[in-house]
Amino acid sequence: MKISIIVPSYNQSDFIEYTFQNLAALKEELYKVDVDLEILLFDSCSVEEVQFIIKKYSKLFDYIEIKKDKGQYDAINKGILKLTGDYWTWLNTDDLININGCTKILNILKKNPDIDYIYGNTLIIDNKGNIIKEYIVNKLTFNSLLNKSSTIVQPGSFFRTGFTKTLGLLKAYDCGLDYEYVLRLFSKNSNTYRINEIVSHFRYYPTSKSGSLELKFVNQQLMISKYYKRSFFSNLTYQLYKRKFKILLKDNLLNKKNSIKLTIN
Repeated sequence: MKISIIVPSYNQSDFIEYTFQNLAALKEELYKVDVDLEILLFDSCSVEEVQFIIKKYSKLFDYIEIKKDKGQYDAINKGILKLTGDYWTWLNTDDLININGCTKILNILKKNPDIDYIYGNTLIIDNKGNIIKEYIVNKLTFNSLLNKSSTIVQPGSFFRTGFTKTLGLLKAYDCGLDYEYVLRLFSKNSNTYRINEIVSHFRYYPTSKSGSLELKFVNQQLMISKYYKRSFFSNLTYQLYKRKFKILLKDNLLNKKNSIKLTIN
């Protein structure tokens, strides 16, 4: 078996080396169980410090491209067109794959090569690597993603290459790209499998994309789910608009507070 991991990279100097070390350990472990790991790095001309780390770990990668791209979705799409593995995923340069969980996933895939998409749980960690909580993902269906909860665990999940060739590439969303892709996958009657194991460590911190672009996440999820005909009276509609209201209220209060400070000064 051969799996491919696409690594989209841009200016993650604080965490990128931890991700590379994680991939090196994963590659070594998978070699022991006769699984070939292909790693493809696409860096959008990051700062010099990141370039130094990439050069330091250059032998880890099967392919490296350092070229300005249109964003995360574009880097991943380049990898989709380039990869040669039977299964693939992408890993952001502040997240980690749980090696034990990944090994269990691959054991399942060896016995069930018709699985199109396999996913599991994640440990949410902070910028220091401390565990915030374990997120246990429920069994996903097209309807649950569309009308109940838009939450998926992308890191550590794997897609069957033979199936995803029929899906096309990621759409040009900077926040909702994985949500749309998995929705599209379910809409095509994919064979999916949930494993009740930790498969990744997802890093959450104030300046991360998830932490700093929450309103954009909500707006894009509303847009995507509407395209796939989300029910206006669904739980997802209620939860997303509730989150949006809270974010806007918080931002409004913060702006007022800053305005008062400026007036006093």
